[in-house]
Amino acid sequence: MSLLLAADIGGTKSALAVFDLDEDLSTGPLTQSVYASRDFAGIEDIIHSFLEESGCTPEYACLAVAGVIYHGQAKMTNLPWLISEQVLAARFDFAGVWLVNDLTAVCSSLPLLRKSDFLELQQGEADLGGVRAVIAPGTGLGEGFLVQKGEVVFTQGTEGGHGDFAPTDATQGALLDWMRHHHPWPTPVSYEMLCSGVAIPTLYTFFKVSGMEERQAVSVALKQAVDQTPVIINSALDEKSPCPLCLKSVETFLAILGAEAGNLALKLYSTGGLYLGGGIMPRLVGRISLAPLLAAFNNKEKMETLMATIPVRVITRKDTALLGAASYGRGMVPLLQGK
Repeated sequence: MSLLLAADIGGTKSALAVFDLDEDLSTGPLTQSVYASRDFAGIEDIIHSFLEESGCTPEYACLAVAGVIYHGQAKMTNLPWLISEQVLAARFDFAGVWLVNDLTAVCSSLPLLRKSDFLELQQGEADLGGVRAVIAPGTGLGEGFLVQKGEVVFTQGTEGGHGDFAPTDATQGALLDWMRHHHPWPTPVSYEMLCSGVAIPTLYTFFKVSGMEERQAVSVALKQAVDQTPVIINSALDEKSPCPLCLKSVETFLAILGAEAGNLALKLYSTGGLYLGGGIMPRLVGRISLAPLLAAFNNKEKMETLMATIPVRVITRKDTALLGAASYGRGMVPLLQGK
Protein backbone atom coordinates (compact mmCIF):
# COMPACT_ATOMS: atom_id res chain seq x y z
CA MET A 1 0.00 0.00 0.00
CA SER A 2 1.44 3.36 -1.09
CA LEU A 3 -0.13 6.30 0.74
CA LEU A 4 -0.32 9.95 -0.26
CA LEU A 5 -1.45 12.91 1.82
CA ALA A 6 -3.67 15.18 -0.28
CA ALA A 7 -4.65 18.61 0.96
CA ASP A 8 -6.87 21.45 -0.22
CA ILE A 9 -5.54 24.53 1.56
CA GLY A 10 -7.90 27.50 1.35
CA GLY A 11 -8.28 30.87 2.98
CA THR A 12 -11.33 29.70 4.93
CA LYS A 13 -10.84 25.97 5.46
CA SER A 14 -8.27 23.26 4.83
CA ALA A 15 -9.27 19.71 3.94
CA LEU A 16 -6.78 16.88 4.34
CA ALA A 17 -7.10 13.25 3.24
CA VAL A 18 -5.02 10.12 2.76
CA PHE A 19 -5.36 8.16 -0.50
CA ASP A 20 -4.10 4.71 -1.40
CA LEU A 21 -2.30 5.25 -4.71
CA ASP A 22 -2.75 1.60 -5.65
CA GLU A 23 -6.55 1.90 -5.64
CA ASP A 24 -9.15 3.75 -7.75
CA LEU A 25 -8.84 7.35 -6.53
CA SER A 26 -12.38 8.26 -7.60
CA THR A 27 -13.83 6.08 -4.83
CA GLY A 28 -12.47 8.56 -2.29
CA PRO A 29 -9.85 8.69 0.46
CA LEU A 30 -9.11 6.27 3.29
CA THR A 31 -9.65 9.07 5.82
CA GLN A 32 -10.41 12.78 5.66
CA SER A 33 -10.77 15.81 7.99
CA VAL A 34 -11.54 19.51 7.58
CA TYR A 35 -10.01 22.32 9.65
CA ALA A 36 -10.66 26.06 9.97
CA SER A 37 -7.50 27.53 8.45
CA ARG A 38 -7.39 30.62 10.66
CA ASP A 39 -7.36 28.47 13.82
CA PHE A 40 -3.78 27.45 13.00
CA ALA A 41 -0.49 29.32 12.66
CA GLY A 42 0.39 27.46 9.47
CA ILE A 43 -0.07 24.34 7.39
CA GLU A 44 2.54 22.37 9.35
CA ASP A 45 0.36 22.55 12.47
CA ILE A 46 -2.66 21.30 10.52
CA ILE A 47 -0.75 18.39 8.99
CA HIS A 48 0.66 17.43 12.40
CA SER A 49 -2.86 17.38 13.92
CA PHE A 50 -4.30 15.40 11.03
CA LEU A 51 -1.60 12.73 10.98
CA GLU A 52 -1.83 12.33 14.75
CA GLU A 53 -5.61 11.93 14.60
CA SER A 54 -5.61 9.59 11.58
CA GLY A 55 -2.66 7.44 12.63
CA CYS A 56 -1.48 7.36 8.99
CA THR A 57 2.12 7.71 7.79
CA PRO A 58 1.93 8.65 4.11
CA GLU A 59 5.05 8.48 1.96
CA TYR A 60 4.10 11.36 -0.30
CA ALA A 61 2.16 14.61 -0.12
CA CYS A 62 0.50 16.82 -2.69
CA LEU A 63 -1.00 20.09 -1.46
CA ALA A 64 -3.43 22.19 -3.47
CA VAL A 65 -2.86 25.78 -2.40
CA ALA A 66 -4.92 28.91 -3.01
CA GLY A 67 -1.92 31.05 -3.89
CA VAL A 68 1.04 31.64 -6.15
CA ILE A 69 3.63 28.82 -6.28
CA TYR A 70 7.21 29.46 -7.30
CA HIS A 71 10.26 27.22 -6.98
CA GLY A 72 8.63 24.86 -4.51
CA GLN A 73 7.20 27.58 -2.30
CA ALA A 74 3.67 28.91 -2.03
CA LYS A 75 2.44 32.19 -0.63
CA MET A 76 -1.22 32.07 0.31
CA THR A 77 -3.38 34.77 -1.28
CA ASN A 78 -5.79 35.22 1.64
CA LEU A 79 -3.62 34.03 4.57
CA PRO A 80 -0.16 35.13 5.79
CA TRP A 81 1.28 31.64 5.27
CA LEU A 82 4.44 30.60 3.42
CA ILE A 83 4.51 26.90 2.50
CA SER A 84 7.67 25.09 1.40
CA GLU A 85 8.02 21.64 -0.21
CA GLN A 86 11.50 21.28 1.30
CA VAL A 87 10.38 22.19 4.82
CA LEU A 88 7.40 19.81 4.71
CA ALA A 89 9.52 16.94 3.39
CA ALA A 90 12.03 17.39 6.22
CA ARG A 91 9.40 17.89 8.95
CA PHE A 92 7.23 14.87 8.06
CA ASP A 93 9.79 12.63 6.34
CA PHE A 94 7.92 12.60 3.02
CA ALA A 95 9.76 10.97 0.10
CA GLY A 96 8.15 13.52 -2.21
CA VAL A 97 6.13 16.71 -1.75
CA TRP A 98 4.39 18.68 -4.48
CA LEU A 99 2.69 22.06 -4.15
CA VAL A 100 0.17 22.86 -6.85
CA ASN A 101 -2.27 25.68 -7.38
CA ASP A 102 -5.72 24.72 -6.11
CA LEU A 103 -7.16 25.13 -9.61
CA THR A 104 -4.44 22.89 -11.03
CA ALA A 105 -5.76 20.28 -8.60
CA VAL A 106 -9.41 20.82 -9.53
CA CYS A 107 -8.52 20.55 -13.22
CA SER A 108 -6.59 17.34 -12.48
CA SER A 109 -9.78 15.81 -11.10
CA LEU A 110 -11.79 16.24 -14.30
CA PRO A 111 -10.78 12.94 -15.97
CA LEU A 112 -11.89 11.11 -12.81
CA LEU A 113 -15.33 12.69 -12.55
CA ARG A 114 -18.46 10.74 -13.39
CA LYS A 115 -21.71 12.13 -14.82
CA SER A 116 -23.18 12.09 -11.33
CA ASP A 117 -20.42 14.48 -10.19
CA PHE A 118 -21.66 17.45 -12.21
CA LEU A 119 -24.84 19.14 -13.40
CA GLU A 120 -25.11 20.05 -17.08
CA LEU A 121 -26.38 23.60 -17.67
CA GLN A 122 -25.69 23.69 -21.40
CA GLN A 123 -25.24 20.49 -23.38
CA GLY A 124 -23.21 21.94 -26.22
CA GLU A 125 -21.14 19.70 -28.49
CA ALA A 126 -18.16 18.51 -26.46
CA ASP A 127 -14.88 17.99 -28.31
CA LEU A 128 -13.29 15.09 -26.41
CA GLY A 129 -9.82 16.36 -27.31
CA GLY A 130 -10.62 20.00 -26.63
CA VAL A 131 -9.37 22.17 -23.79
CA ARG A 132 -11.49 22.01 -20.63
CA ALA A 133 -11.69 25.19 -18.55
CA VAL A 134 -12.59 25.62 -14.90
CA ILE A 135 -13.75 28.74 -13.08
CA ALA A 136 -14.34 28.41 -9.35
CA PRO A 137 -15.79 31.12 -7.11
CA GLY A 138 -15.06 30.43 -3.44
CA THR A 139 -13.15 32.57 -0.94
CA GLY A 140 -11.49 33.95 -4.08
CA LEU A 141 -11.98 33.31 -7.79
CA GLY A 142 -9.93 30.49 -9.27
CA GLU A 143 -9.40 29.75 -12.95
CA GLY A 144 -7.54 26.98 -14.77
CA PHE A 145 -7.57 24.50 -17.63
CA LEU A 146 -6.84 20.92 -18.70
CA VAL A 147 -5.43 19.63 -21.98
CA GLN A 148 -5.61 15.89 -22.61
CA LYS A 149 -4.20 14.02 -25.59
CA GLY A 150 -4.56 10.27 -25.16
CA GLU A 151 -3.06 9.34 -21.82
CA VAL A 152 -1.06 12.57 -21.57
CA VAL A 153 -2.75 15.10 -19.30
CA PHE A 154 -1.56 18.66 -18.63
CA THR A 155 -3.31 20.82 -16.05
CA GLN A 156 -2.63 24.39 -15.03
CA GLY A 157 -4.18 26.75 -12.51
CA THR A 158 -3.90 30.44 -13.28
CA GLU A 159 -4.38 33.78 -11.56
CA GLY A 160 -6.98 34.88 -14.10
CA GLY A 161 -9.45 35.78 -11.35
CA HIS A 162 -7.34 38.87 -10.69
CA GLY A 163 -7.91 40.16 -14.21
CA ASP A 164 -9.60 43.56 -14.61
CA PHE A 165 -13.39 43.61 -14.31
CA ALA A 166 -15.32 44.78 -17.39
CA PRO A 167 -19.01 45.78 -16.96
CA THR A 168 -21.53 44.46 -19.47
CA ASP A 169 -24.50 46.73 -18.75
CA ALA A 170 -25.35 50.09 -17.15
CA THR A 171 -25.83 48.62 -13.67
CA GLN A 172 -22.42 46.99 -13.77
CA GLY A 173 -20.97 50.23 -15.10
CA ALA A 174 -22.31 52.05 -12.04
CA LEU A 175 -20.94 49.24 -9.89
CA LEU A 176 -17.48 49.72 -11.40
CA ASP A 177 -17.62 53.48 -10.73
CA TRP A 178 -18.64 52.80 -7.12
CA MET A 179 -15.84 50.25 -6.69
CA ARG A 180 -13.29 52.69 -8.11
CA HIS A 181 -14.40 55.24 -5.50
CA HIS A 182 -13.78 52.71 -2.72
CA HIS A 183 -10.61 51.31 -4.31
CA PRO A 184 -9.04 54.41 -5.88
CA TRP A 185 -6.34 54.31 -8.53
CA PRO A 186 -3.88 52.64 -8.88
CA THR A 187 -5.76 49.69 -7.31
CA PRO A 188 -7.63 47.97 -10.17
CA VAL A 189 -11.07 46.40 -9.76
CA SER A 190 -10.71 42.67 -10.40
CA TYR A 191 -13.24 39.97 -11.18
CA GLU A 192 -12.39 38.32 -7.85
CA MET A 193 -13.61 41.46 -6.03
CA LEU A 194 -17.04 41.04 -7.62
CA CYS A 195 -17.26 37.31 -8.29
CA SER A 196 -16.40 35.35 -5.15
CA GLY A 197 -17.68 34.71 -1.64
CA VAL A 198 -16.35 38.05 -0.42
CA ALA A 199 -17.97 39.72 -3.42
CA ILE A 200 -21.57 38.93 -2.52
CA PRO A 201 -21.59 41.20 0.57
CA THR A 202 -19.95 43.89 -1.60
CA LEU A 203 -22.75 43.62 -4.15
CA TYR A 204 -25.31 43.74 -1.34
CA THR A 205 -23.79 46.99 -0.01
CA PHE A 206 -23.72 48.52 -3.51
CA PHE A 207 -27.41 47.88 -4.14
CA LYS A 208 -28.30 49.08 -0.63
CA VAL A 209 -26.52 52.42 -1.05
CA SER A 210 -28.02 52.64 -4.55
CA GLY A 211 -31.47 52.83 -2.98
CA MET A 212 -32.79 49.28 -2.55
CA GLU A 213 -34.57 48.74 0.75
CA GLU A 214 -32.83 46.62 3.38
CA ARG A 215 -34.86 44.24 5.53
CA GLN A 216 -34.37 44.73 9.24
CA ALA A 217 -34.05 41.00 9.91
CA VAL A 218 -31.34 40.66 7.26
CA SER A 219 -29.51 43.71 8.60
CA VAL A 220 -29.44 42.21 12.10
CA ALA A 221 -28.30 38.81 10.81
CA LEU A 222 -25.49 40.39 8.78
CA LYS A 223 -24.19 42.33 11.79
CA GLN A 224 -24.07 39.13 13.84
CA ALA A 225 -22.54 36.93 11.12
CA VAL A 226 -18.85 36.11 10.88
CA ASP A 227 -19.42 35.18 7.22
CA GLN A 228 -22.11 37.34 5.60
CA THR A 229 -22.31 35.43 2.30
CA PRO A 230 -24.49 32.52 3.55
CA VAL A 231 -26.88 35.01 5.17
CA ILE A 232 -27.38 36.83 1.86
CA ILE A 233 -27.70 33.64 -0.18
CA ASN A 234 -30.19 32.04 2.22
CA SER A 235 -32.25 35.25 2.43
CA ALA A 236 -32.26 35.54 -1.37
CA LEU A 237 -33.46 31.96 -1.74
CA ASP A 238 -36.02 31.91 1.06
CA GLU A 239 -38.97 30.05 -0.50
CA LYS A 240 -41.61 31.85 1.58
CA SER A 241 -40.29 35.40 1.32
CA PRO A 242 -37.12 36.00 -0.71
CA CYS A 243 -35.31 39.26 0.09
CA PRO A 244 -35.27 41.44 -3.09
CA LEU A 245 -31.99 43.11 -2.16
CA CYS A 246 -30.32 39.77 -1.49
CA LEU A 247 -31.77 38.26 -4.66
CA LYS A 248 -30.50 41.16 -6.77
CA SER A 249 -27.03 40.68 -5.27
CA VAL A 250 -26.96 36.96 -6.07
CA GLU A 251 -28.36 37.42 -9.61
CA THR A 252 -25.72 40.07 -10.34
CA PHE A 253 -23.04 37.76 -8.98
CA LEU A 254 -24.27 35.07 -11.42
CA ALA A 255 -24.25 37.49 -14.35
CA ILE A 256 -20.69 38.62 -13.63
CA LEU A 257 -19.58 35.02 -13.17
CA GLY A 258 -21.19 34.03 -16.47
CA ALA A 259 -19.48 36.85 -18.33
CA GLU A 260 -16.04 35.97 -16.96
CA ALA A 261 -16.67 32.26 -17.58
CA GLY A 262 -17.37 33.17 -21.19
CA ASN A 263 -14.19 35.26 -21.34
CA LEU A 264 -12.18 32.28 -20.06
CA ALA A 265 -13.82 29.91 -22.54
CA LEU A 266 -13.02 32.24 -25.43
CA LYS A 267 -9.40 32.79 -24.44
CA LEU A 268 -8.76 29.07 -24.03
CA TYR A 269 -11.03 27.97 -26.90
CA SER A 270 -12.41 25.45 -24.40
CA THR A 271 -14.41 23.27 -26.76
CA GLY A 272 -14.05 20.44 -24.23
CA GLY A 273 -16.31 22.30 -21.83
CA LEU A 274 -16.47 25.00 -19.19
CA TYR A 275 -16.74 23.68 -15.62
CA LEU A 276 -17.97 25.73 -12.67
CA GLY A 277 -16.29 24.69 -9.42
CA GLY A 278 -15.83 26.25 -6.00
CA GLY A 279 -17.99 26.22 -2.92
CA ILE A 280 -20.69 28.72 -3.91
CA MET A 281 -22.30 27.20 -7.00
CA PRO A 282 -23.44 23.92 -5.35
CA ARG A 283 -25.36 26.03 -2.80
CA LEU A 284 -27.30 27.69 -5.62
CA VAL A 285 -28.03 24.72 -7.88
CA GLY A 286 -31.70 23.81 -7.80
CA ARG A 287 -32.60 26.84 -5.68
CA ILE A 288 -32.33 29.72 -8.16
CA SER A 289 -32.48 30.18 -11.91
CA LEU A 290 -29.02 30.15 -13.45
CA ALA A 291 -30.35 31.91 -16.55
CA PRO A 292 -28.38 35.14 -15.80
CA LEU A 293 -25.16 33.10 -15.81
CA LEU A 294 -25.87 31.32 -19.09
CA ALA A 295 -27.11 34.49 -20.79
CA ALA A 296 -23.92 36.34 -19.89
CA PHE A 297 -21.77 33.33 -20.86
CA ASN A 298 -23.26 33.18 -24.37
CA ASN A 299 -23.46 36.95 -24.92
CA LYS A 300 -20.20 37.27 -26.87
CA GLU A 301 -21.06 39.28 -29.98
CA LYS A 302 -19.67 37.49 -33.07
CA MET A 303 -18.89 34.36 -31.05
CA GLU A 304 -22.43 33.56 -29.82
CA THR A 305 -22.70 30.56 -32.16
CA LEU A 306 -19.41 29.17 -30.85
CA MET A 307 -20.42 29.75 -27.22
CA ALA A 308 -23.61 27.73 -27.70
CA THR A 309 -21.50 24.70 -28.67
CA ILE A 310 -19.44 24.74 -25.45
CA PRO A 311 -20.80 22.47 -22.69
CA VAL A 312 -21.31 24.26 -19.38
CA ARG A 313 -21.30 22.13 -16.24
CA VAL A 314 -21.45 22.73 -12.49
CA ILE A 315 -19.18 20.41 -10.49
CA THR A 316 -21.27 19.11 -7.59
CA ARG A 317 -18.69 16.75 -6.08
CA LYS A 318 -17.23 18.52 -3.03
CA ASP A 319 -13.77 16.94 -2.82
CA THR A 320 -12.49 17.67 -6.33
CA ALA A 321 -9.40 19.58 -5.15
CA LEU A 322 -8.45 16.69 -2.87
CA LEU A 323 -9.14 14.15 -5.60
CA GLY A 324 -7.15 16.21 -8.10
CA ALA A 325 -4.22 16.66 -5.69
CA ALA A 326 -4.10 12.89 -5.22
CA SER A 327 -4.23 12.34 -8.99
CA TYR A 328 -1.51 14.91 -9.62
CA GLY A 329 0.69 13.41 -6.90
CA ARG A 330 0.21 9.89 -8.24
CA GLY A 331 1.37 11.10 -11.64
CA MET A 332 4.52 12.61 -10.11
CA VAL A 333 5.60 9.54 -8.12
CA PRO A 334 7.01 7.64 -11.16
CA LEU A 335 9.03 10.72 -12.13
CA LEU A 336 10.43 10.90 -8.61
CA GLN A 337 11.37 7.23 -8.82
CA GLY A 338 12.96 7.71 -12.25
CA LYS A 339 10.47 5.50 -14.05
